Amino acid sequence: MTGRFEPTESTMSHAVNFDYTHFLSESSREHWTFTQALHAQISRWRRKTIEEYDDFPSEAFLHSVSGTLSAHYSDVSNLIRLIDEAKKQHITALNIMLPYALDDSELDKIRRRTRCDIVQHKGETEWLCVAMKTKNAT
Repeated sequence: MTGRFEPTESTMSHAVNFDYTHFLSESSREHWTFTQALHAQISRWRRKTIEEYDDFPSEAFLHSVSGTLSAHYSDVSNLIRLIDEAKKQHITALNIMLPYALDDSELDKIRRRTRCDIVQHKGETEWLCVAMKTKNAT
């Protein structure tokens, strides 16, 4: 996962890339104990202070989503959680690398739940380009 800090004249905005394929690959190797699973669930309920990383906002983003996403949840659920966390961190653009294309009903559900503009790019590598809507947008 990479990220960069992109200042604009009016606001500071963040564009972050997230490799969901890598997340799935890594999480499939994990074998959690009951205590680890319980700890992960509790961390979802409790918001922790996110550290500021001036040069790499993706580091703070990765830290915040590490306890939120799970291979035990559906892809749609994980992607909604990922986008919601990006919004909380004022990330304006999120590129999500996928292992495969999502179908139209999955994309529609994510769009409805997140209220974001989402474009799926298909090709050698599948990925979603998510643009967070600003409060001024109609």
